[in-house]
Amino acid sequence: MAKKLSRHAFTTFWDVHAWAGVIGGLLLYVMFLTGGIALFRKQLEVWEEPLAQQRSSVEQAGLQATLDLGLAAAGTAPEEIWFDLPAGGLGAARLAYSSQGEAVSSWVHEGLVPEREWLSAFLYRLHFLQHRVTGVWLFYTAGLLSVALLLALATGVLIHLKDLVRQLHQFRPDKARRVLWSDMHKVLGVMGLPFQLVYAYTGAFLVFVGSLVPVFTGPVFGGDAGRADRAVCGVPFVDLPARGAPARGLSLDELMARARAAEPRLAPEGFYLRHHGLDSGTVDIRGAIEGVPFGRGVVRLRAIDGAVVARDAPGAEGARSGVFRWIYGLHFADFGGATLRVVFFVLALATCATILTGNWIWLARREARRERLGNRLLARLTVGFGAGTFVAIAALFLASRAFPLDWSHRGAAEELTFVGVLGLCITWALAAREGGRLWWQQLGLAGLLLLPVPALAARWSGAGLFGAGPKVGAVVAVDVALLMTAAALCASAWALRRATSRPAVQLLMTRRAPPSLAHGAAGLVARRQAAPHG
Repeated sequence: MAKKLSRHAFTTFWDVHAWAGVIGGLLLYVMFLTGGIALFRKQLEVWEEPLAQQRSSVEQAGLQATLDLGLAAAGTAPEEIWFDLPAGGLGAARLAYSSQGEAVSSWVHEGLVPEREWLSAFLYRLHFLQHRVTGVWLFYTAGLLSVALLLALATGVLIHLKDLVRQLHQFRPDKARRVLWSDMHKVLGVMGLPFQLVYAYTGAFLVFVGSLVPVFTGPVFGGDAGRADRAVCGVPFVDLPARGAPARGLSLDELMARARAAEPRLAPEGFYLRHHGLDSGTVDIRGAIEGVPFGRGVVRLRAIDGAVVARDAPGAEGARSGVFRWIYGLHFADFGGATLRVVFFVLALATCATILTGNWIWLARREARRERLGNRLLARLTVGFGAGTFVAIAALFLASRAFPLDWSHRGAAEELTFVGVLGLCITWALAAREGGRLWWQQLGLAGLLLLPVPALAARWSGAGLFGAGPKVGAVVAVDVALLMTAAALCASAWALRRATSRPAVQLLMTRRAPPSLAHGAAGLVARRQAAPHG
């Protein structure tokens, strides 16, 4: 039996737990919600782009011929080239490079087709707060929030250690709202504890590992940056050969055969070419390692003769590279298939609910100070982010099917749609006089925005649920998931509207909870109106 904490220790841990959760809670909410969606990024990439739903011609044309076609259409010879292969026999190859400081990504299809859909990539990057406009500071903020989450989880376990098992199943919906929120927070928190610990730790590691390697290069690796790179990444990215003279090297098809000979378990997924067409050229061939948990590998070859420069694969890597492979695999759920991803998505939603109930508990414990600006603002932001993020994501999906497919600015317009709708929902929450309606109104709006998306998707693709062409499993699955999500959001809005419209519930909310919580955690009404009812 765990020893009971002293009053001082309990108070200290509770304060650290509460402050760590409240300060970063709303951004962590957005990160977990979009991270849950990003688990299905590969399916979304097929759903969003009609070219990704067509039968691939890469195997028939050959790797080198496909690359040459793309480079000829690009009209440039970039120093670095990323060449990604289509997966599962569907889609076109993707060619990416940098031109005049700008990243360029295109599909190799009858020349080059600029990558026009950003939905899946935007949601993926949003889950770690990275964007080309904001640079790296928000990315590092995501790492700090992961550390704060680790701190909140550790102090939460210490607070409830003596009765952790009871918290797993104690749920009293017939009690007062504060007890209900507290029980939800504890039950969901304990059930999701392993999931949250894994994602908090791996998230912080992935953000900060690149910054920590130079710190340890001197004391641990004797200043050998190449050795440090090999230990962490498997292959070095420093002291690479200088730009050489033009020379004809082996074709990508021949190089892939050499890579498979060096690592027979490698299933190539993409190429990184440096100094293509020069005698200093190297080619990194990366992909999955078949039959190995979290199996990822890369073989670096000299382009001119196919000699193996470096190899990183299970059984050949250093210890640190192996740890990195496992951390990467755990974070991106690179195991267990679609079933595990669905389970992780549900756990991500449960984590979002844990964060929101934590805010409500914070506000309930400060009922006597409910008129303070900070508490009123937190209450309103909780509903603005809590429900508004669903509305913004739904608007993003709707915009991705509504904007013209070949519109050159559609990607930026989709991102602005998300940011603009989220901003409007937060403004709506801050300005609303009647807070009790905000939750069901915004969740219902999100459901209505999602509802027509699968039908609109049939405008460009016959592979979906409402399309007239041959079906593609990933496209149909996304359409069905969108309809189920829309139905769930609308049903939740209907249930919340019924619950908040009952006179007995309204009386209970008024008497037992501060106005910020009684009105759907939407915030307090104006000070002079709320004070007589406190």
